[in-house]
Parts: sequence; C-alpha cells; structure tokens
Amino acid sequence: MEPRYFQYLAQEKATEPPSLPSGNGQQPSLWTAYYPLIMVLIFFAILYFFSIRPQRKEEQRRKDLLARLKKGDVVITQAGIIGSVHSIKDDTVVLNLQNNARMEVLKSTIYDLRNKPQNQDQE
Repeated sequence: MEPRYFQYLAQEKATEPPSLPSGNGQQPSLWTAYYPLIMVLIFFAILYFFSIRPQRKEEQRRKDLLARLKKGDVVITQAGIIGSVHSIKDDTVVLNLQNNARMEVLKSTIYDLRNKPQNQDQE
C-alpha cells in the first residue's frame, strides 16, 4: 500500500465522526429504548405458548391416563403394541396379546388408551 493512503486514514480518524440527526433535539422515545427488551419478552411468550405449554398438557394427560389405568383396558404402547391390561404392578403392566400371550412393559411406555375391550366370546 502507498504511504499516502495511511496519511489519508490518519486524517480521517482525527476528524470527529458526523453525529446522527436527533430530530429536534429530543431524546429517543421509550419505545426505541425498550424495543430489544420487548422483542425478547415476545419471543419467550411465543416459545411458551407453542412449545412449553403443550408439552406440559401432554405430560398431564399421560399422568392422568396412567393413574386411571385398570384391568381390562385396551392400551397402545409407544412401540405400537396393542393389548389389554392383565395386571398392574408398581412400575410395570402385564398386557394380554393375541393367543393368550402376555408381555410385561413399563408403565411409562403406555402411550394411549384405545378403547374398552368388547366381549371376546362374540368373535
């Protein structure tokens, strides 16, 4: 680079930068001062209503479902296994599958209650 360019830069730095126009000498409005804070609050409100709140409602629904679970209910597990409840233990459930097969699964894997079992004698 040429040495004259450095002199030009030195002169540019020495001068005072132009000030921003402030309108008619007034201070910025409150909206301008609090705009970033308001945007952050709006972001967290949107995050709460679209992410956190539905997740809590789903957790409450599953908690109620597991509390109401009783023998004979037809349930669907998270793996997609459908069976009727044979017995309930502390943290596990024994499911009756087809052909009198039984499977013991964790209560936490029960996803939904399908429907009440119909009379199997009618089949």
